[in-house]
Amino acid sequence: MFEFNILHKNKNARTGVFKTPHGKLLTPELAFVATDAEIRAIPKKSINKLTIQYTITNTFHTFTKGLVPAIEQAGGVNDYMEYKNVTATDSGGFQVFSLGFGKIHQVGKIASKEPTITRDHDNLLQITEKGVMFSYDEKLIMFTPELSIAIQKRLGADIIFAFDECTSPLNSHEYTKKAMERTHRWLERCLSAIDYRSSIINDRQSSPSSNRQQALFAIVQGGMFEDLRRESAKFMAKQLVLGFGIGGALGTTKDEVKDVLDWTIPLLPEEKPKHLLGIGQVRDIFESVVRGVDLFDCVIPTREARHRILYTTKGKINVRKYKTVNEVADKNCRCQMCSNNLTIQQLNNLFFLKDPRAYYLATAHNIQFYSDLMKNIREAIATDKFFELKEKYLKFYP
Repeated sequence: MFEFNILHKNKNARTGVFKTPHGKLLTPELAFVATDAEIRAIPKKSINKLTIQYTITNTFHTFTKGLVPAIEQAGGVNDYMEYKNVTATDSGGFQVFSLGFGKIHQVGKIASKEPTITRDHDNLLQITEKGVMFSYDEKLIMFTPELSIAIQKRLGADIIFAFDECTSPLNSHEYTKKAMERTHRWLERCLSAIDYRSSIINDRQSSPSSNRQQALFAIVQGGMFEDLRRESAKFMAKQLVLGFGIGGALGTTKDEVKDVLDWTIPLLPEEKPKHLLGIGQVRDIFESVVRGVDLFDCVIPTREARHRILYTTKGKINVRKYKTVNEVADKNCRCQMCSNNLTIQQLNNLFFLKDPRAYYLATAHNIQFYSDLMKNIREAIATDKFFELKEKYLKFYP
């Protein structure tokens, strides 16, 4: 059912095809984030009209918001979204960071500056060998590897991720090592739980979505510490999984992100796909593809569209600053807005009126940009022009 084949290589950059129950996923590719099994501002009737190959849905949020039964009843995320292409679900591991140390430390996976201290205490969450205790909507929820897999089975996506502990850039080497080792043990429990059926969430017979074949990806951890990244990559490489996520804290600078990939990817099986979790800036995509990354996911294209930021072949446009410009955002773009000659000024007027069409058009535009970006990358690799393409884009996305 699942098969990954490398088609072309330009040094370490490569194109491939990952065969799934919902068709062939051409790589490199970016997953657009459908947090609650929908892409915000995009109606269901429109999703298949857009150039979207790959989406990722949030396991933790669909569960805590009570959406899992409806998604399962519909037949899984594809049927619920009325979407025909490849889907993934994350494990909830990122929320271990974002709702815990991430809030305390006030940093992202890439810290904005060099940390002067390490902080391993005062976590908002209780993390034990069993799992992670969340407090959500005044309720306590124990998230475990088994529960994460059970939910993902019900959601029925093509690609699922093992439950892991995503650490903070401000965590020490000692804490990051303990979290990495715990993630390794949790992977073994995820592998045992692939056919998990629990009365905790479902005491009736399994649905078609929970019986669907799914590709489990293990997640390499280790923060920004070379010895831990290498140790985790070596461990994960031996596991019976169909692909790998690269997660956790990725450093304090862009160069440190590159270091993490340089330490990690050479130790993973070449014949299996690698997904860099939560990364999607244009420069980061190029720097990651050149190191052998195949898949990405990021909220940037859709979130920034809702904040009036448009991506174009000549750089980003803040609609607020260009609100009097009577030109299309990008003459090279094939999205509905640009192809119909709707100007930046007209788009800004729709935003001012809070017209839902503004959010749809801006989101569809950024989706088109990123889809074209990934397609151009694939074509450039296939024709040995990747580095020329990289230089062209990075003039506008330094």
